[in-house]
Amino acid sequence: MEHNYDIIVAGGGLAGAFAAISAAREGMKVILIEKNGCLGGMATSGLVFPFMSYRERGKGAVANAGLFSTLLKGMHALGGSDSDTSGAYKEEYMKLLLDRMVKEAGVKVLFHSLLSEVERDGRTIKSITISTTQGNIKITAPVFIDATGDADLTAFAGLEYNLGRESDGLCQPMTLNFRLTNVDWSRYDGKAANALYKEYREKGIIKNPREDILVFRYPVYNIMHLNTTRIVGKNPTLVEDLTEAEMTAREQMYEMFLFLKKNIPGCENCDIIESASEIGIRESRRIVGLYTITEEDVTKAHKHDDRIARATYEIDIHNPAGTGTYHCPVPENDFYTIPYRALIPTGADNLIVAGRPISSTHEAHSSFRIMPITSCIGEAAGIAASLVRKHDCASKDIPVKTMQDTLVENGALI
Repeated sequence: MEHNYDIIVAGGGLAGAFAAISAAREGMKVILIEKNGCLGGMATSGLVFPFMSYRERGKGAVANAGLFSTLLKGMHALGGSDSDTSGAYKEEYMKLLLDRMVKEAGVKVLFHSLLSEVERDGRTIKSITISTTQGNIKITAPVFIDATGDADLTAFAGLEYNLGRESDGLCQPMTLNFRLTNVDWSRYDGKAANALYKEYREKGIIKNPREDILVFRYPVYNIMHLNTTRIVGKNPTLVEDLTEAEMTAREQMYEMFLFLKKNIPGCENCDIIESASEIGIRESRRIVGLYTITEEDVTKAHKHDDRIARATYEIDIHNPAGTGTYHCPVPENDFYTIPYRALIPTGADNLIVAGRPISSTHEAHSSFRIMPITSCIGEAAGIAASLVRKHDCASKDIPVKTMQDTLVENGALI
């Protein structure tokens, strides 16, 4: 295999996949490395389902488009969703579609490749090393995109970042998504189930700290999707904490399964059909960038001159310490924008960050962390990286208007 590329993208979630695709479409020689055996990240390996709203609150105007719209339309064409605007999808179809999309764009993909080392000289990232089944492999490029979700590349390069909420460093809880089969939806009463669940929690019968049962109908007959486990007080960037989180979450999954099966009409014959292959992480590291997105940006629907994506999802903070969830909406029939400066780490000239670890406060992060928005951030990051390469400039010095024009030409909404 070749070891030199124009752009290296670390992380193959939706943000990373779209970053790689958009950069390759601009004529770049791109390699995308991914730790798992498929693309999609939380949408596939994490079973994070469905897509949260990508529309304005109120009249419902679409806010996230571009490659995200291409994904939705492609999923429907394959049979992986009920419509080309649906937020409900079947993960196996998405894995296949993303494979096809990166291949069509000419992206080199390496699965089962774990980022293990980053070489930096001053303000310049020189190379990364990945650990694989054939040993360690060193890859070089003049431009890098950190789409790891946890800002691993940024951290391994020794650049500055924040972790969790500012007051105590605690991150939003992790959640293991899972599914039950043989559910009779015609007899399931969510209100009654939640009332009994609350009673059981108050009596100490249920140990899960989450305050309610969050379920979705999976687009296959009689399958219930549950986003209900809650792991608090663990650091998603520490391998021991991650291991304990996965094990504890499986205990919570089994506890919830037994509760539903023994107590809730419509679930008497249910069974666990699957759980995610990796726990869902809401929050971990956030880079220190040229601009920090704040709660006021979200709640006041701020529009930045260097905007690269729209965002409409509410501030949605799952209590890092236990029970409760805080919500604060974006103004009705409006949106705020993601500034390009938030993607640029202060300490490096050839690194762009895509996805949820961009520069922000804990509160603002809880809004833009969802996949429709991070997908659009990834698409913009890929175009920006191509401009860094073409103009041989620092990431902060690219012609922003050119990037914005390219995004709009490609169907994105900024």
